[in-house]
Amino acid sequence: MRRRLALTTGALIAAGAALIGTAVPANAYYFIVWDWGSQFVSHLPTSATPPPGAENVSDGHKSTCNWKNSPDKLPLILVHGTWEQQSDNFQALSPYFKNEGFCVYTFNYGGNPGDTMWGWKSIANSAGEFGTYVNKVLASTGATKVDVVGHSQGGMMPRYYIKKLGGMSKVNKFVGLAASNNGTTLSGLAKLGKAIGITDPLSNVQPAAIDQTIGSDFQKAIDACPGTTALYNVCKGDTVKYWSIETEGDQVVTPYTNAFLTKQPGSTTSVTNIDVNKQCPLELAEHLGMSYSQNVASRALVALAPLGNFAICKTSTPYSGG
Repeated sequence: MRRRLALTTGALIAAGAALIGTAVPANAYYFIVWDWGSQFVSHLPTSATPPPGAENVSDGHKSTCNWKNSPDKLPLILVHGTWEQQSDNFQALSPYFKNEGFCVYTFNYGGNPGDTMWGWKSIANSAGEFGTYVNKVLASTGATKVDVVGHSQGGMMPRYYIKKLGGMSKVNKFVGLAASNNGTTLSGLAKLGKAIGITDPLSNVQPAAIDQTIGSDFQKAIDACPGTTALYNVCKGDTVKYWSIETEGDQVVTPYTNAFLTKQPGSTTSVTNIDVNKQCPLELAEHLGMSYSQNVASRALVALAPLGNFAICKTSTPYSGG
């Protein structure tokens, strides 16, 4: 009787854990907390520490993860957003992709050593930092290309590296989450600053914030294509495969449709825009909660590794995810 009770209890615990977390392969090692509210502030002091499942090879150390064990999955770099950093932005996505068999890498850009919030400096300069980090990941892993998933500014900034700094040959797939691809309004950036506890975020000079406003000089530069005066996010001849995943509740990238990518007429580049709410009415996450939403994460996974994976639909709430 006791043995039956123990077995039943164990089964219930296992079932409960499955409900709290998400379905993962048998070789998964990381438990995931899908909650922006409990993870963001608590990890502000740990900006120098990679999130669970990730490595940071900025200091030149050799990667301990062998991506060749999963040959269909290239080394994956996660790129944080404005006034965020590797630790608070990716407490969910990093272990999620690690559990799915990826070698995951994170880093901080657009700030100064000791900062708790990064991604505030000039985006063009940050794109150069990103390029340097891509080279370090390639050297550390022996791969010739990487895949990229970025949130907010991190879902847009790598395009400058790809388009202007010679990164096209080193990036295979690029998935943007709530990406500021076509700029946003000042009110949207002010809401972001308020949400993460920055008072009057634009009262001091914040180059990245100004770069992301609609019609800025940076926006014009990143969307310029050879042979035309019209602006497009993706130009003819681009070989990278692009996805932009967005929710209609995004209150930072405003209007939310500014996250979606446009491509130059005649381009054969693969560009996929996903409005999560059109597929999942239960998705209520806003800008910040998107990096802690299983609905969003599962769609990014399908973009990177479509074979055997599928997008889910469950309730995801504002400033939390889930």
